Amino acid sequence: MNGVGRRLVASLAGILLSTVFVFAVLRVLPGDIATARLGIDATPAALAQLRAEYGLDRSVPEQYVAWLRDAMRGDFGSSLVDGRPVRGEIIARLDVTLPLIVVSSLLAVFVSTWLGRRVALRRKSMSGLFATALSQLGLAVPTFVIGVCLVAVFAVQWRLLPAGGFPVRGWREPTAVLRSLVLPIVTLAFTQCAMLVRFARSQSLDFVSSDAFRTARAAGRTADQALGTARRLVLSPVLTITALQVSALLTTAVVVESVFALPGLGSMLVRDIANRDVTKVQSTLLVVVMAIFVVRFVVDFVNDRLDPRRLA
Repeated sequence: MNGVGRRLVASLAGILLSTVFVFAVLRVLPGDIATARLGIDATPAALAQLRAEYGLDRSVPEQYVAWLRDAMRGDFGSSLVDGRPVRGEIIARLDVTLPLIVVSSLLAVFVSTWLGRRVALRRKSMSGLFATALSQLGLAVPTFVIGVCLVAVFAVQWRLLPAGGFPVRGWREPTAVLRSLVLPIVTLAFTQCAMLVRFARSQSLDFVSSDAFRTARAAGRTADQALGTARRLVLSPVLTITALQVSALLTTAVVVESVFALPGLGSMLVRDIANRDVTKVQSTLLVVVMAIFVVRFVVDFVNDRLDPRRLA
């Protein structure tokens, strides 16, 4: 079995184990939808009747098998709170969260790769020191503070972009959607860049001190041209760290969605956990876990092409 096949099998096994973990953890948490709906003063008979209506009276293995079987068919069930199909709710929220995470990650990778190389070449100049200080600032300042500052400048002071919200008609108003996502994307990308720049700078510094860089300089190339030959070596670790950050991005997205009042997947997940909507929570987490494994699989595939030594 080749490297791609091994990673595919490992990803599928990881997704399966994750479903078991998520399902088990949600059953261990105190309280359930029956208690949340009827209150702590409900009689045992009323609680038992409501649990039977929701299928929570069956054994845990039976519930898991039934849920996984339906999920493999694309049926995520219905919300225990409002009865709406979970699949439609997740798709509607992904219209906000998916472009937020994807575009911010791509922007962070591009900017951090370019900036890391610049900082490595000008590490002793004022511009290099400023870029390093800026990355340190991104690590130290909480995400919501960055978002509030951007709102204060671009929405309140200059009135260039909306302070928050999302169009009711969604992507049927593409201009309004793009305007509403600019500040959240920049906020999320700035947080990621603060971490990624350090890895891009470290990888660039390693190349600058190598014989390959000195040979390129001796051949008459400028420092920028010589370092440009190491784009793949710099990009590979940045992509790897980005893939590892995908799971943490959901947590950060919850903060960003709250600051900018966006109806995204993260804010929905927090609300559903509070409501003990087990069906919706476990299906949402399944989609998130699958997305994380897909991103890591794609990044590993790209890295194998950027650095063929990984295939050896």
